[in-house]
Amino acid sequence: MDGRTMSPRSGIGILGFRFGLAVSLWSGIGPGHGACDSCGDFLPQGSWGTVMADNLSEASGIALSARNPGVLWAHNDGSREKLFALSTNGALLASFNLRRSVADVEGVAVGPGPVKGVSYLYVGDIGGDTATGTSRDRVHVLRVPEPLVEPNWAGDPKSGDFEQVEGFILRYPDGSYDAEALMVDPLSGDVLIATKQPTGTRVYRASLTGATNNATLVSELVGSVPFAEVSAGDISADGRQLALRREEFAWIWARCDSEPIADALARSGRQIPVVGPPEEPNGEAIAFLREGLGYLTVSEGEYPPLHFYQSSCPLAPRFLLAMTNQSGFAGGSVQLTALAVGYPSPAYQWRFNGQPLAGATTASLTLSPLAATHAGQYQVIASNEHGSATNTLTLTVRPKPDLRITEVQSSTAPSPNVPSADWWELTSFESQPVDLSGWRFNDSGGGLTDAFVFGVGLVIAPGESIVFVEGLTPLQFRAWWGIYNVPTSTQIISYSGSGLSFGAGGDGVRLWSPLASDPVALVNFGAAANGVTFNYDPVTGQFGVPSQVGVNGIIRAAAAADIGSPGRILAPASSPVLRAVGANGRLEIEFDAAVGRRYSLEGRNDWNGGTWIPTGDVLLATNNASALFGSDCAAANRFYRVLVE
Repeated sequence: MDGRTMSPRSGIGILGFRFGLAVSLWSGIGPGHGACDSCGDFLPQGSWGTVMADNLSEASGIALSARNPGVLWAHNDGSREKLFALSTNGALLASFNLRRSVADVEGVAVGPGPVKGVSYLYVGDIGGDTATGTSRDRVHVLRVPEPLVEPNWAGDPKSGDFEQVEGFILRYPDGSYDAEALMVDPLSGDVLIATKQPTGTRVYRASLTGATNNATLVSELVGSVPFAEVSAGDISADGRQLALRREEFAWIWARCDSEPIADALARSGRQIPVVGPPEEPNGEAIAFLREGLGYLTVSEGEYPPLHFYQSSCPLAPRFLLAMTNQSGFAGGSVQLTALAVGYPSPAYQWRFNGQPLAGATTASLTLSPLAATHAGQYQVIASNEHGSATNTLTLTVRPKPDLRITEVQSSTAPSPNVPSADWWELTSFESQPVDLSGWRFNDSGGGLTDAFVFGVGLVIAPGESIVFVEGLTPLQFRAWWGIYNVPTSTQIISYSGSGLSFGAGGDGVRLWSPLASDPVALVNFGAAANGVTFNYDPVTGQFGVPSQVGVNGIIRAAAAADIGSPGRILAPASSPVLRAVGANGRLEIEFDAAVGRRYSLEGRNDWNGGTWIPTGDVLLATNNASALFGSDCAAANRFYRVLVE
């Protein structure tokens, strides 16, 4: 894992709403069902963003995550074995492979499973037989625990494989069907499938309780409803509402307190809004928000919009996006945002150290330029006629960010046919992005008056390194050092100006923020050997050591004799070779450790499945040497692995 190339640009991705008037669609479901008065009034659609996943052009199902707030799951129609995790504004966060062959995936749902307190993804391979164009008498449902997804992955989406994937065969008791709607009852955990037929839909249920991997179960007919060509469905997280849709039409059913789904479907459904064609040319997805705030729809197509239908039932404010304590840098800026929902839409009032801030009446508060007087407690109160909610944070103002100059080249190797030049590297040791717009740098002999000024929009992420090179373009720099030697995500910034060249006999680098007169970061260095950079030692935290090939990721340039490590402090980690020895009732796991790397031991009892559990054994290598972890042979784990960062 190369911590120097992490991407900074992220956000939970909840956009502002824009709505018209409320459409009242439900005022109850008739006498004798007072406990079923689940409100079914929704506003016309508003946009929550656009799906920004290049490989998700046939979205056929969506589901809101239970484990990861602000995250939804989506998949393509057909035989592709992948699920996508998106933020609720459509930004791609991650993709996961199912590692199971599928014929026609048509639905995804989130619900309970065999382990209490764990949420599971259910993937429905329930469509028709694409090879023959016919319906199927048995279908497949896959189940996998929801993995962790972080909203800040938007700038650098992750990819990987699902673990602990289970498969089940569900056989219809009375024929063959095509289906596109998969649901999970949050109360019972039952899997529900709604068939796609021209005159109506049949709803089947199956209980996976106690079922083992690859088991075959016979589903049970729950009932039929006069709703044709169903392409999607969902059940609300509280189990009180069930929705079905086709391209241009959707219905919702209320469910009385914990009653069987069959009883709810036996009553008449009510229409709820969907966009439909042409804006949704093939709408095959609908999903309730877990907070009971409404529902989302999406259609097939390149970069389709996410449509949001907010519940217009009376609702006191609650925070959908809450604030946590923050810190900022003097002279910089910070934006505080806490999005609340409710009906009617809530009004906002910000307070600082208990006192109202004049004019601060929106969901966001921007403070710029930051000064020490901005530090303190901030509150935002969201209120409407049904109540209020308060969110509080503490803002700390820090004197300057922890940015370090980690490499400098002041003398290049002779390379008459290869463009080369002075360059230096800046690395962030911060836990949050730092906006470098308007920052300035110069060598040791220059000052603020003739410094080079960074352009607007330059941001350095936590753990990121940026290379600044005199006179060369990024393409020329990569050609010099090698396209495979410089991480692809490395920002390479060209600069020019009088007096900015480094002296081969000794010089320095000074970096200032826009408002600072004292350097935020500085280094000095002596006479340089041709082609050898001055580098940063990640173990001692000291700058100024001449580079040595093979130490801390130092490599030789692809097109010249220069040596250095542009774009990273350490080379990419390599998997250690483990050697195990049993002695005196203990297992000793030996491996060769590399300086600057962090090693941790994990174990599990089943080689074919189960979660790897950290044992708590951690080693930070301070030199290149043999290392070992020890474990009691009586421990629960039978298999071990060592992770390296």
